Amino acid sequence: MKIMNAFDKKVGNTKYYKYRINLPKRIVEDSNLLGKEVKAKLEKGKIIIEKG
Repeated sequence: MKIMNAFDKKVGNTKYYKYRINLPKRIVEDSNLLGKEVKAKLEKGKIIIEKG
C-alpha cells in the first residue's frame, strides 16, 4: 500500500493537498467502519485508524 498525495485546490498562492490510501477490501468490510466517522493517530511509527 502507498499513501498518495492528491492535489485538491489552490487558493491564492497556497496549494492544498489530500492524502489517500487504498485499503484492502476485506479489512474495510470486516472493520464495520465503512461509511462511519473515523480518526487517525500516529503512535510509535504506526498510523492507527479508529472509530471517531
